[in-house]
Amino acid sequence: MRIFKSYSKFISFFLILIFIGQKLNASEQNKLLPSQIKNFFENLVTLEANFIQVNPSGNVSNGKIYLDLPGKLRIDYKNPNNLLITSQGFWIVIQDRDSKTTNNIPLKSTPFSILLQNNLNLENENFKTEYSIDSGIITFEIKSQNKDKPGGLILEFSEKPFSLKKWIILDTFGEITTVLIQNAKYNNKLSHLLFFPLDFPEPID
Repeated sequence: MRIFKSYSKFISFFLILIFIGQKLNASEQNKLLPSQIKNFFENLVTLEANFIQVNPSGNVSNGKIYLDLPGKLRIDYKNPNNLLITSQGFWIVIQDRDSKTTNNIPLKSTPFSILLQNNLNLENENFKTEYSIDSGIITFEIKSQNKDKPGGLILEFSEKPFSLKKWIILDTFGEITTVLIQNAKYNNKLSHLLFFPLDFPEPID
């Protein structure tokens, strides 16, 4: 009986050590996440990829996304939407090809402002950032500091190889839009013309 009790204590102590070791390893990993994410974006010049988007109502759309850092963004919807979103560093320009309408949003008021800047600064007065890792998926969350206008952006990366796989947009109404990244191509030369908004003709009175 004493032998069994001693053995049980040994096993319990051994499991505690393993648990503590895992916690320490996870803590050390979490400390590395900001530098890994920052290195990813510092080495990212351009990105071209297909995407599949699932909006809060469950509707699915697709298209292509282009990044040319610093400052340039193009999200080109194909089906079923016919939207174009572009940025050259100051404004997010949202255009509807069907209705030929344009809406401009200051880039600095969106989470994309962190990602499109010249030197990725993970500390921002308008947004706070959080990091986590679970089962080989690294999550980088950007949350609005403005309690009156909640919202944010979550980026998910695979750990090995370190690659962007998905982002999740939380709008000011608390609704979630998920964007899956596919067939990503990094650091190829992209035409600067991709990032210009469409020039809709003036309406005729």
